[in-house]
Amino acid sequence: MIWRIAWRNLWRHRTRTVIMGSAVALIYGLTLVGLGINDDGHRRMLEEATAAAGGDVLVHDEGYWDTRASDRVIRRGPDVLETVRSQPGVRLAIPRVLVNGLVSTSAASSAVHLRGVDPELEARLTDPADDLVRGSFLAGERSDPIVLGARLVEKLELELGDRVVLTASDPGGELTRALFHLSGVVETGTRELDEMMGYTSIEAAREAVGMEGMLTQVGALAAEEVSVDALAAGLRTALGERADGLEVLTWREAVPEMVGFIELDDALGYLYMGILLVVVLFSITNTFLMAVMERVRELGLLNALGLRGERIGHLLLAETVLLTGLAMAAGFALGLGGHLAVDHWGISVAAWGLEEIEISGLDVADLVFYSTIDPAKWALASALVGVATVASALYPAWKAARLSPAEAMRFYE
Repeated sequence: MIWRIAWRNLWRHRTRTVIMGSAVALIYGLTLVGLGINDDGHRRMLEEATAAAGGDVLVHDEGYWDTRASDRVIRRGPDVLETVRSQPGVRLAIPRVLVNGLVSTSAASSAVHLRGVDPELEARLTDPADDLVRGSFLAGERSDPIVLGARLVEKLELELGDRVVLTASDPGGELTRALFHLSGVVETGTRELDEMMGYTSIEAAREAVGMEGMLTQVGALAAEEVSVDALAAGLRTALGERADGLEVLTWREAVPEMVGFIELDDALGYLYMGILLVVVLFSITNTFLMAVMERVRELGLLNALGLRGERIGHLLLAETVLLTGLAMAAGFALGLGGHLAVDHWGISVAAWGLEEIEISGLDVADLVFYSTIDPAKWALASALVGVATVASALYPAWKAARLSPAEAMRFYE
């Protein structure tokens, strides 16, 4: 009987029901959409951070990551590469020769961070050829190709096929020079990368700085079922004695700034949604209380007819449960619709007027966020909104339960 009366009461006061239900539906729907965007954005940032670092796990000479010195090299490169490749849980091992030096032409000189890469292997992590705007990406027959950033090419006044001289230090600390020919131009949209980035083949980079049989870095990608920390520990064990002179870092250890940024952004996102939920729930509580005050005479009459205070409180809670159920059904439809829309069209960070926000080599402004459903988080959010909404009616229900018939019938006198 209580539930039947509660259901009828909802539609006797349609305006109030719609207002309170809309508030619950809106906060619930926005919470679900916010969770979807937040989770997808952080997932994409983690993927981009892994690509920016060079892999899930990085192997290089001890101290290289802090100093980037030219004498910090893996001297037994092929052996280390083969050990990494053969380790269980390694999906892909990517060798690199990294050189910091100076590129010169007759017009100008500029610093360069030259990456000697295997284009096919590198493309399986992140394909630099996607940023190619002119020429080809290390695909010609030349043995000395170089691909440079667009701003660097402009500064050096280069055209495709022009000669470029690289000056750098070899592993022994001696200055060396090598001749390259410009084969391509890349443009990432990030100023610092376009002013300093360069690519060549591993063989050409080794020959340029006298690193025959050596590597600077091996990046390892973990299989889906293997955790990054477990893979790093396994590689340290597999490398054995050689691990004493090498450094094995997870991408989180390599780019702690990005990890900190994601954790901070995640915390702020949940804090924002929590504050929004609290504000809305206070508003709902106030609305419920005002509804009780408007219905004092009605509730007093019910009390006089034999519906005692405790059951009046149960009646208001039943109304709240029914209202919450209807509102959350509408809110879920709203949240799912928002999720599908965002997942289809995406939200570009650059569209908000943010440009060149670089963290650990990753330009955050280039990211486009979509939406993803984490069933556990959606279920938790649903439970939280449902419980909190019903809880917001506890005080108004308690207030109604304490009304005496005599006081209630005199309320409008």
